[in-house]
Amino acid sequence: MRLGPYPDISLAEARQRATDCRKQRRDHRPAPRKAHTAASAAACRGQRSDVLGVAEEFIARKEAGWRNPKHRQQWRSTLATYAYPIIGDFSVAAVDTGLVVQVLDPIWAMKPETASQVQGRIEEVLDAATVRDHRERPNPAQWKGGLAHLLPARAKVRKVAHHAALAFDEMPAFLMALQRHESMAARALEFAILTAARTDEVLGATWGEIDLDTKVWTIQFG
Repeated sequence: MRLGPYPDISLAEARQRATDCRKQRRDHRPAPRKAHTAASAAACRGQRSDVLGVAEEFIARKEAGWRNPKHRQQWRSTLATYAYPIIGDFSVAAVDTGLVVQVLDPIWAMKPETASQVQGRIEEVLDAATVRDHRERPNPAQWKGGLAHLLPARAKVRKVAHHAALAFDEMPAFLMALQRHESMAARALEFAILTAARTDEVLGATWGEIDLDTKVWTIQFG
């Protein structure tokens, strides 16, 4: 494989690059030639091939279809917090299972829900990179047949603790008591109960979303 032309690449730098490639092969990471070829092809097309660049491009292309602003924000924040510090500067062609595990290991037991989201988002980004010829299969972040052999199932790591809930037969008395309160918070809670809506949907509701004639509330995001 080519390491770069002389004198742009010095002899010392070429030796270092060759050493890095031998280490990469020794550690069972993607073949240096394949990683080099994918990165070079991306560079020729004027596209970034590092994880950070590919992920940001993926989010920019997809976020228009994500109606929930919180979902869009979480995509960026979870990758920025957990993935980018470890693999952000790596070429997507060089990301292997070991690197993905390195991202997930510190949070898999402590934050299983977040870890699962990070794993799924890395998997989606790398799938997109494969489609765009930045890397070749298989995807090192896939769960089935991949990470499932290295990490315990999320359901077995920590049991989900649900919020306390009011028994159904206690609801009529609770609603009657709630209606005696005249605060805006009481009305908002009553509205949330009657519509089975999420808290952020109720708090963000506007009169423009509500048609009093047809008695329809159309929730709008973004």
